[in-house]
Amino acid sequence: MSKDISEENSRAGTASNAAVVQSGGVLSMHGFGVTIIRFVIIGGFLLLWEIASGRWIEPFLISSPSRILSSLVTGFTSGDLIQHTWVTFQEIAIGFPVGAISGIALGYSFGRSRLLAEIFEPIIIALNGIPRTALAPLFIVWLGIGLWSKVGVVFLLTFFLNFFNTYTGMRQMDREYVDLANLMGVRGWKLTFKVILPAISPYVFTGIRTSIPFAVIGAIVGEFVASQAGLGTVIVNAQTNLNTPVAFAALVWISVVGLLLYGAVGLAARRWAPWADTT
Repeated sequence: MSKDISEENSRAGTASNAAVVQSGGVLSMHGFGVTIIRFVIIGGFLLLWEIASGRWIEPFLISSPSRILSSLVTGFTSGDLIQHTWVTFQEIAIGFPVGAISGIALGYSFGRSRLLAEIFEPIIIALNGIPRTALAPLFIVWLGIGLWSKVGVVFLLTFFLNFFNTYTGMRQMDREYVDLANLMGVRGWKLTFKVILPAISPYVFTGIRTSIPFAVIGAIVGEFVASQAGLGTVIVNAQTNLNTPVAFAALVWISVVGLLLYGAVGLAARRWAPWADTT
């Protein structure tokens, strides 16, 4: 009888493995199909754009993919686009982590202290209602047209998103985690880094990833207002000279930079917090 049971378990295990393999194959084929459809849509749009430029719509209004690609190649070979990208990247590289860490820290503090939240939450909500991009001219007045005024705009756009995501995570967190840790004698920094932050990490990483495009937007908007260098300056100068290919090339490159930063944070989330599924 035991032999029959073992044979039945073996058949069940084989069927289960086959089902897993079949499921993985279906998912793989689904992903491949989605990728093909995505490329067809993008390729069709670019082809239609190329055909329309100069035939149905004036080229200086919409340019064309071929002209934009030529402008990108020229910008990289001459080094101008690399220099402007470096300026914008510096603004993001300073303002984004400072804003993210500050927002996460304050959201954590509000979640840990009910009194602190009751006092300052209405103030934070009121400040959040102010359009941050509208503050860009004030940052120019306070910090000048150099690097730090754009850092300030990036900081603000990053701070609030990370604050509200972290604060929401703290409020949604199961308090039993903290109670059980306290019963086991876990307190202080160990409680924070071993229990609370892992529990709210999906909210934290979602806030970080969501704020990346806004950090890029903050840097570009600051450069729109007043700047001597940066990708926003490239767009402004191109629009002034009616150089549509260069303007579109800068926009395309800004999208690529934002996508790369977004992907980098996703990789970091899977590396440091694989349980935090933020995809």
